[in-house]
Amino acid sequence: MTEVELPRWQSEPEAVVAEVVATVDPSCMPQAVTAEVERVFRQRPQRRELARMLEADPCLLTSGLPQVPRLVERLIRALVEGGATGLVLPSCAACGRQRPLTATSPSGRICGSCYNRNRIEDRRCVECGRRDFRGRDRAGRPRCRKHLPDQDVDPICEITGLLAASTGLPRAVLEDAVRQAERSRAGQLRLWWALSDRPDLLTSAGAHGPQSVSALAKILVDRGARGVVIPLCPWCNASTNLVNLREGIRCCSHCWTKSRTARCACCGRDRPVGGHDGEGRAVCVSCRQMDPLHHRRCDGCGEIRIRRRRTDDGGGLCPACCTNPYAVCATCGAWRPCWFASTATPRCQSCTAKARHQAVCVRCGQLRRVNNRTADGEPLCATCGTPPSPCDGCGKTYRISAPLPGGRRLCQTCWTKHPSAKKPCVRCGVVTRLFHRGMCPNCARDRSLRDVFAGPDGQVRPELHGVVDTLRALDARTVLRWVHKTPARRAAFRALATATGPVTHQTLDTVADGHVADHLRALLVAHGVLAVRDEQLAQIEQWLPKVLGRLPDAAERRIVERWARWQPLRRLHRQAAHTSPGQACGTRQEIRSVVRLLEWLPAQGSSLAACTQDHIDAYVATGPAERLRIRSFLHWTSRHQHTRALTAPFYTSSLAADIIAADTRWRLVHRLVSEPDIAVRDRAAGLLLLLFAQPPSRICALSRDDVLDDGTTLRLRLGTHPVEIPPPLDGMLRELVRHPVGKAHRLEPGPSRWLFPGSRAGRPMGPVSLSRRLKALGIRPRPTRNASLMDLAAELPAFVFSRLLGFCEQTAANWMAESGGDEARYAAHRARGADRV
Repeated sequence: MTEVELPRWQSEPEAVVAEVVATVDPSCMPQAVTAEVERVFRQRPQRRELARMLEADPCLLTSGLPQVPRLVERLIRALVEGGATGLVLPSCAACGRQRPLTATSPSGRICGSCYNRNRIEDRRCVECGRRDFRGRDRAGRPRCRKHLPDQDVDPICEITGLLAASTGLPRAVLEDAVRQAERSRAGQLRLWWALSDRPDLLTSAGAHGPQSVSALAKILVDRGARGVVIPLCPWCNASTNLVNLREGIRCCSHCWTKSRTARCACCGRDRPVGGHDGEGRAVCVSCRQMDPLHHRRCDGCGEIRIRRRRTDDGGGLCPACCTNPYAVCATCGAWRPCWFASTATPRCQSCTAKARHQAVCVRCGQLRRVNNRTADGEPLCATCGTPPSPCDGCGKTYRISAPLPGGRRLCQTCWTKHPSAKKPCVRCGVVTRLFHRGMCPNCARDRSLRDVFAGPDGQVRPELHGVVDTLRALDARTVLRWVHKTPARRAAFRALATATGPVTHQTLDTVADGHVADHLRALLVAHGVLAVRDEQLAQIEQWLPKVLGRLPDAAERRIVERWARWQPLRRLHRQAAHTSPGQACGTRQEIRSVVRLLEWLPAQGSSLAACTQDHIDAYVATGPAERLRIRSFLHWTSRHQHTRALTAPFYTSSLAADIIAADTRWRLVHRLVSEPDIAVRDRAAGLLLLLFAQPPSRICALSRDDVLDDGTTLRLRLGTHPVEIPPPLDGMLRELVRHPVGKAHRLEPGPSRWLFPGSRAGRPMGPVSLSRRLKALGIRPRPTRNASLMDLAAELPAFVFSRLLGFCEQTAANWMAESGGDEARYAAHRARGADRV
């Protein structure tokens, strides 16, 4: 049922009441009546019921009869106090006075005084007939103050006498337990009477006694009582407090609710009654929330939805706008919206869902969390509770995400394209898919950034304006995901908000750990908020104390640190260009090799100061070739008198030690050329490696400026002279120039300058990441590059090889010698000389 089909007393109850009152009493202004209705009747169903009664019988406002409903009486009293003169208050059916009629009687509504008078008459003392009722005896008869039941009995002593022998607890402990379970004397008497009549209440029949039996049993069990059992619910066997009565027996709240079910007029299932529809029929909670009859405009997002929480000004908020307060979840430790946020054990929504009751699903037979139930109340898991069904948009079988008016049901993909999914933003008016609270993603991002970066005074400090502007320039949904669903990033933002001083590289290292700090640093550098620095060198300097911490000897640790800072790190500091990933990797391997040597020496009964050349020779001979990287360290310690004269062989590697066969190489080339399902960037990178022997570090460093395209021929600057790129590789490079693929291109202020953008703004993809992607295609970078170099060196002269592919002439000559190119040319030269002779 849509809102236009509803009767007017349901869709506009305030207006109906105002019109009826203004017709009966012209002195009442409709605006004033509407305001009084909204003030007196806070709940929408009350206003609808009032409008229905007045529309059916306007004479209720002037009859003055005691049969006038309570809602109409409250309205008349409020309007009369406001100055209305044509309305008549109803009179009490007993005394005839115009007082608040808060009770009922067979003759009509009566006031509170008459109700109390009738009640006193019904509760005269059975002994003397006095009216000062003070309680009831064991048979349930009323007693006055002078004739209290069992006046000479101490119920605590009697209960203690009943339980002392069977529980094995001291009398003092039992007396304290009884006082905790029931504080009033009347309640203690009822507990004594129940235990006297049924001694098995604390062992097996606790559901047949008063409510205090459950509390007493739990206290006794906690104190180690013998033979006492906490009463279980007779219907579900749940061990909980039995506070309700069902068929004269104590039960839990859940079973009591199940006993008060009715057939829902909308879904037809037997469910607990959650309300009534416009015709007065019972409906369940779910159907009531979906009924437009109960929908109001949300003051937060402006949508017509069910209201979950009222605001101080009389408005309301829908479930989407009623976010729980943020707190640290006591279960997972994340900073999220939590239930019970003001208590010592807050719990986020994810942990609350995980703690849901588990049962065997009646459809799939798996033990899972109960997400739904069948019409008979059997448990269903989340998958079986919402089974897929055909989408009315695409016809495919998916889970339905959006039921539309008219019975159409759409999947998530079709719903995102449907015009009904796009609504105007309550702030900027743009028609798009809203994010939350009636705001589009851009407006929600700006508001979330102001909230998360607000300091103790509620304002964003000036030093953070650059950070906020940087985040505002990014994709809105990405930033919203960081703020609301990534605890580490939100914690970093909050730490920046509460910090002092300007935002520097050191500040980022303080407020966040490695990954989050590096990502945020790349964004701020790309947008000019932070100065550019040598990131690889900075990461090595942060890594150095961690690896040195593996050395237990403080003196050796200081020696290695001095060598590292004065030898490998000093070389990196003095070079003009920033440290490349390859240089950083080599420096780490060199330092790590030294640390491993110092870890190996104690196992041989030696140390750095007592180390001999025999130790070094044994260490080098019994391990991989990377152990030769200790040569620089040994020479430095020898010069500075930290050790005796020690040395190690040079670290060298055979150029063609690891190589793939030629047919394997060309088979990989054919695969990258002929399989369009492989990502374009992977195909292009693989062909540059297979055909032009470019290592992953150089491929990642290629930029748009290195591509020279005149529309017909595409050339790529790999060395001092650009090399012409054959098809289809040229088309792949053009595609990468037009449409860069990667995470970082969405985070930069303009189109990415890199052909292979990485996950950091302003930076290309890392060589390790590219190597990992190529290995997934069966391309091992080093053996494949060696095979390409061997082939190219055998076909090209050294100077052509070096100028086109970006290698130095010595490297080109080395590969030419490895491939046998020199010997072939020498043989040809000798042959030409022999002919001349």
